[in-house]
Amino acid sequence: MSEESLHEILGDIERSVRDFTGAEAALAEAEQWRDHTRQAVLDQVERLHAEVDAVHAPELIGVLRHLYWQQPGIHGRPLAEAAGLNLHDMLAAIGPAPSGILCADCGTELLRTSRSWTPPARYGPPLCPDCISQERDAQWPQYGVERLRTRIVAGALVQARAMDWRAAAELVLAFPPLSQGVGRGTVADQQDGVWRGWENARVIRNRLIAAAADGDDTVGVAVDEAQLLVETALQVADWDTARTRDIVDPITHEPALALLTRLKREVRATAQAARERADAAYPEGYELSEDEESEAWRGTGG
Repeated sequence: MSEESLHEILGDIERSVRDFTGAEAALAEAEQWRDHTRQAVLDQVERLHAEVDAVHAPELIGVLRHLYWQQPGIHGRPLAEAAGLNLHDMLAAIGPAPSGILCADCGTELLRTSRSWTPPARYGPPLCPDCISQERDAQWPQYGVERLRTRIVAGALVQARAMDWRAAAELVLAFPPLSQGVGRGTVADQQDGVWRGWENARVIRNRLIAAAADGDDTVGVAVDEAQLLVETALQVADWDTARTRDIVDPITHEPALALLTRLKREVRATAQAARERADAAYPEGYELSEDEESEAWRGTGG
């Protein structure tokens, strides 16, 4: 690089730095001016409140409605305080504002109830409160049926020898999540359920010990717990085949893969049979009695 080019680049950098410094100074000045004018607006609102001597005077409410809905730079809480109100009472006084979004069912325009309002479209097109209520009322009985079906499946027990459950649990517990470099609550943990699988194995192992279940004793494990245990054990079984063999052999002489494959078949068969019982007990279109509906929602706080 020639000396002339070097000086040219350095000169451009110096000019750019001066421009940047000037822009920062202008921005600071503009922010200071914005804060000053914002406070001036609040002072005038406070003056208007004192003049009309009533928080619900039409003139004051009109100003508040304009400032809240049309001037987002005027923060809501200080605005309410300047008018002698708290934020909740101010929102109730000024009322909602049109959103420009129409209900997908009835065509009614949805109303914004606060600046942070978002259209209620989490699971589908936006709906107005009346249509949401009607949809919920229509779906509520079906939710109850699904809850009762789910309880039947969740209550199903996978039957297997205590030594089989013990071998699967010990295999999972031999590879703690921290040794795998997975912290609790990390993205990897949330995606793969590493800690959930490990804690599930610990619970099952402790339950076997507390029940003094061993050897060929038949033990039932809930479908969800059994499925998670087998899936987690299958994941770790191939990480260190020699270690896997050392863990499983003292408990059962069956190869780990054969053991876990057999347990997986038992889990699948138990879950399928439970789903068939649930469907038979509560077929499509089934209408719950009052007692069944109470049972469906018992323990939910609702």
